[in-house]
Amino acid sequence: MFPFQRTVILLFPLACLIISTSSRNTYKVIPIVTSVELRDNLKYLNSSATIHNTSTESKVDLAITVTRPLPDPWMNFVVWIDLASGTLQTPLQNTTFDFCEFLKNPGLHRIGQILHREVKRNGNIPNCPIGPGLYKFCGISTAAMRLPSFIPVASYIMHVFVGIGNEIVYDSRWHGSLKRVKCTSSMRC
Repeated sequence: MFPFQRTVILLFPLACLIISTSSRNTYKVIPIVTSVELRDNLKYLNSSATIHNTSTESKVDLAITVTRPLPDPWMNFVVWIDLASGTLQTPLQNTTFDFCEFLKNPGLHRIGQILHREVKRNGNIPNCPIGPGLYKFCGISTAAMRLPSFIPVASYIMHVFVGIGNEIVYDSRWHGSLKRVKCTSSMRC
């Protein structure tokens, strides 16, 4: 065996140990929901949300009863982060988009895609046009949401509007904090 091969063979287990150790020390950022404000246009829908918190995650139950068809809905999605100054900064995200196009292709909106993935796992996401019915999502886990690691630990407000034409039919404000939690072997990071 050549000296170079012997060195590579001896260093390989060491590299595996370093990678294994560093992956155990990684953290991920998750949102913890502390409160939600819902304002519905009762001509179109009625909604409710329940928050279940633990020290490492929030789980949210969301129910939306649509009472009449929602043709060509749009969504406005705004996320503010408070970096300890006590006042909200410029929005991290402020986007308005065609909601039906988003449902067909959630990749159009990065943060929306993260939320969509978890909502879809926990309920019945509607197709367009959105018809009357109950759309219920139980146990949406914030710990399963994989936010980018560069997002700072801070308080946040996520403001979601859904509208038709010039009319807002759903208006919600989700308040909470972004928390850094240590990854475990049972957790996807």
